[in-house]
Amino acid sequence: MPNFRLFSSGRSNRLLILTVFVAGMLLLFAADLGPQARLISGVVWASLLLFLLVWASASIASGVYVEVVTCNREKRDMVALTFDDGPCETSVEIIDLLEKYNAKASFFLIGSRITGKEAIVRRMIREGHLVGHHSWSHRSSFPLMSPQNIREDILTARSVLENVSGIKHPWFRPPFGVTNPMIAAALKGLNLKIAGWSIRSFDTKNENAELVLKRIVKKLKGGDIVLLHDTSANIVPLLESLLQFLKKKGYRCVNLDTLVS
Repeated sequence: MPNFRLFSSGRSNRLLILTVFVAGMLLLFAADLGPQARLISGVVWASLLLFLLVWASASIASGVYVEVVTCNREKRDMVALTFDDGPCETSVEIIDLLEKYNAKASFFLIGSRITGKEAIVRRMIREGHLVGHHSWSHRSSFPLMSPQNIREDILTARSVLENVSGIKHPWFRPPFGVTNPMIAAALKGLNLKIAGWSIRSFDTKNENAELVLKRIVKKLKGGDIVLLHDTSANIVPLLESLLQFLKKKGYRCVNLDTLVS
């Protein structure tokens, strides 16, 4: 099995959090500390534990709650470009550019946006791009919903996508890249592959395309998964410049199935 994870494994990160918890408890209740030292130690311990728990949820690479694919360093000549929040009219321009440069990509679609854009989705699949789910409506409250409601949201999006395409779509990317115990519970038994990333472009900040490109290529290595968005204001010029850079450097743009196979 390829080593997908960019950072330490989810098991290692869970062990780290457990170690901090146990060490803090021992320090507070087993060590011979005075009241003031105990108070200071307790505040430091609680702050560190809270930081780790927030990081575990907010960082898609942590793998603490859900096993996530963030890269594959064994594929040194490949890069996976991924696009969230489509389909939209700009998706057509993105597909045109990918075709022009003989590149494949992965699209994580919002289920509620598929109606009326079925032809775009079918073209993505027909031209060899991977298509996955990105929730039904990408609600800001998605990570805070109950496991049952999260599960229903994912299943609704999956049903719409599979009715359009006629095939199964096993890849899912959580909205905002957030994972937590509720999302983990909702995903249980669905047999979905969870897509993360190793490079976050921050292209939704609507910055100049050249500035975003510099941010990406500064970190880029073989096996990376790059997070982009169909809906970004400058995605078309950004993508063309990025594709030109990747071609010049000898990287192949592949979909996630190819990257992890």
